[in-house]
Amino acid sequence: MSLSLRRILAIGASLTAGVAVLVVPSTATAEPDLATTVRSAVLAQHGAALREQWGTRSLREPLFEPTRTSGDWVFGSTTVPMAYGQEHGSPLMALFLAKRTGKTWKVEFDGTPGFASLAQQAPVLSDGEKETFRNNASGVQTLADTGLGLPWPQGVAWWMGGGPHGNSGSTRPFSSIDFNGGDGRVLSAGPGRAYKSCIRGRSALVKVVHDNGYSTTYYHMYDLTTLADGSAVRTGTYLGHIGNELPCGGSSSGAHVHFSLLKGNTHISVNGMTIGGWTFYEGAQAYGGYAQRGSTRVNVGGRVTNYGAGTTLPTGTVNGGSNSSVNLRSGPGLSYDTVGTVANGTVVSIACTARGETVQGVWGPTDLWNRLEDGKWISDGFVDTGTNEPVAAAC
Repeated sequence: MSLSLRRILAIGASLTAGVAVLVVPSTATAEPDLATTVRSAVLAQHGAALREQWGTRSLREPLFEPTRTSGDWVFGSTTVPMAYGQEHGSPLMALFLAKRTGKTWKVEFDGTPGFASLAQQAPVLSDGEKETFRNNASGVQTLADTGLGLPWPQGVAWWMGGGPHGNSGSTRPFSSIDFNGGDGRVLSAGPGRAYKSCIRGRSALVKVVHDNGYSTTYYHMYDLTTLADGSAVRTGTYLGHIGNELPCGGSSSGAHVHFSLLKGNTHISVNGMTIGGWTFYEGAQAYGGYAQRGSTRVNVGGRVTNYGAGTTLPTGTVNGGSNSSVNLRSGPGLSYDTVGTVANGTVVSIACTARGETVQGVWGPTDLWNRLEDGKWISDGFVDTGTNEPVAAAC
């Protein structure tokens, strides 16, 4: 006798109210149920590492959260919760896709070729999801430039409250960074598909599967997006608000978002990775380290401006007219100190643009000022960018 999919989903729904032990009727002993298969598979993949990181006593039973079913197919998530009060971090979550053949279940987790292959056949997934999962599994997975932004509006600076650290605190890999600031609204770091797991009240663990081989997770948030699981999101789509929420265990002091980088369901180090135009480096210990952009370095406790996806900045060519060079200023105006010069014909990279004092430039008056990578300012009236409008994010 086998468990029906309706029974499986009912069991999974009951588990979302708390971590519990699945009770399987004795008549089903001849056939492994899906919940047991999923739990066993996620622990086979991550159990040893989690026991080492968290300790055997802190390792709780994985949640089984199926969300869709069609015939012999089931899609959902499984999450290994942290103990409450455990070292700061977030739980481990994986999306699963399962197909029943006879008396056995084939289970695959996101980010793997097996998952992507199985997804193409799955009636429980939309065509858009199938494409995302296919691209995610085959996407560029080794580039230091992730092609992702930081999880708040471009051109805005947030505090880096905790530098690179483990998803479960001090353990490696250092895949996570803590941020807070602005209006507290957490936004998707890139385009992809959004999913929630371990939903408790107003909070959950949110995951975005990106097309380029990476995934990102967001923890401690409240007032989450109401988008249905699997909905397409763009860079900047609202996901939630920074907080101290612990829907699946852990600890938090001070409202923030615990932002993590993954390949599939496996956390990867952010050391040397470029996100939001900054390359992040870990320190000797967890929560240390810094962010580097050109000659600018921001240590823990400093403010990091989100420059968006990638490291390529808009450029312009210096044109001082009859002058052989143009003065650089410490701020966006002629009343600021002169801090250097740049010769005509020099191609400069523009980090961001702001409104400041009006200057009579080569092409007429303008109040646009461009901040270069080294933090110095030059009037847009002396930089040929091909347009009279800003070409970079607002400072």
